[in-house]
Order: sequence, then C-alpha cells, then structure tokens
Amino acid sequence: MNKHLSVLALAARQTIGKVMALLAVMAAAETALFAWAMSRGLTRAVMDDETCPAPVEDLFDFGKISWAYRIALALLFVLLLLSGTELRGGKKGYTLRRLRISEEAAVLWEGGYNALCFLLLWAVQAALALGFCLWYAGTLDTAYVSGQSAFLAFYRSGFLHGLLPLADVSRWARAFAFFLTLGLTTAMFGYYQRNRSKSIVALVVLTLSLMSYGTGPGAAGLDWGMVTLFALMTGWQLLMLRRAWKEGGVDDKDWE
Repeated sequence: MNKHLSVLALAARQTIGKVMALLAVMAAAETALFAWAMSRGLTRAVMDDETCPAPVEDLFDFGKISWAYRIALALLFVLLLLSGTELRGGKKGYTLRRLRISEEAAVLWEGGYNALCFLLLWAVQAALALGFCLWYAGTLDTAYVSGQSAFLAFYRSGFLHGLLPLADVSRWARAFAFFLTLGLTTAMFGYYQRNRSKSIVALVVLTLSLMSYGTGPGAAGLDWGMVTLFALMTGWQLLMLRRAWKEGGVDDKDWE
C-alpha cells in the first residue's frame, strides 16, 4: 500500500502548488472582472421606458466570467497533462520503476488525483459564482431581490447552471463524467508519451466539454449523450490499459 500512496504523493508534489496558484489567480481575476461589471450599473428595460437593475447573469456575461473559467480549465488541463510526461527531461518512468509499481496501476492513481484536481477547480468556481450572486444581491434594493434570487440565476444562465445544476440530474451526471474522463485521459497521456505512443483523446474530451459547457437547462438529451460518450472513452482507455498491463507494454498501433 505504501508504494501506491507514494504515487499519489509524487503526483501531488509535482502539481499541488501550481494548482493552488492557478486557483488563486482565477479567483482574483474573476473578482476584479465582476467588480468592474457591477461598477457599470447595468440595467434592463421594463414597461413604460423604465429600467431596473440587470439580473446577475448579465454581469457574468458582461464580465466574461465564463471565459476566465474556461481559460483556467484549459491551463489546469495542460498542467496535469504535462506532469506525467518526460518532455522536459523528467524521469517519471524511472521513478515508478524504483517504487516497484506497474505504470498501469500508477495511471489509475494519477487519474484519480487528476479528477480530484478538476473537481476542486469546479468547486472553487461554483463557490465564487454563488458568492458573486450574493454580493450583487446585497447591493440592490430589496424590491428587486428575494431569498431565491441567487438560485433562480442558476436556472436562467447556461454557465451558472453548468456549475450548479440544482435538481438537474442529467447535468450532474455529465459534469462528474467529464471530471472522471478528463482525469483518466490526462494521466494516460503521460503513459503514452513515456512508452513512445500517441493519443489525442484528452484533447477531444476537453474540446467537447468546452464547446457544450454553456448549454442551459432542459438539454437532457445532450447531457446523457455526453455521458455516454465520456463513458465509452473511459471504457476504451481502461480496456487498452488492461491489455497493456497483461502484455507488459503498449503497442503504438493500439493508440493511433
């Protein structure tokens, strides 16, 4: 068991400081963007040429908060993707051999760790979004807000709904399927590289998720379709990993 824990410790030692720094930068940047959006005094027209304060989702759109999250997600993807490779002269494979643990077992532990990192990014972003909603509500006249104002915004906005789907089961399933699949595929990328093979699966998963992330509620068909696709990708990767473990290595033809 100690050697398995050593794999987790190795992955954490390589990336945890950078992950925390990325989260801090994302939080600072989004706070500044949201504060700037609030300072613009955005409004929406109502009847008789009157206006009222804009709903909070307008501030998220105006401040490009969703793009800040997408950039942070892409940067975390690159960070975790490269952490398992030997592209910069690292000796990851040699270290794993010294630990007397198979590379295939190490990939599973690293995949779990990577999935937790993506889950942590999501949790921080969801907490920030909820905090921004409450911050904005506190600046408005009580006539324009209620105890449910923040949660209603998470139904109206595709970006916010993707972060906190509330009662939308299909969106929860899609989110966690994405975390698990991306965690495994980023870990597998380093495994392929160390064994002189190639794969673009991780990039495909990231691209599919970013392209469809802002879809609003009521898209259960798309959600379950994405869950199915992610499950197939994960299953195929695990099948190839098991085959490589049984045969004692990887065949480049299997991954192309």
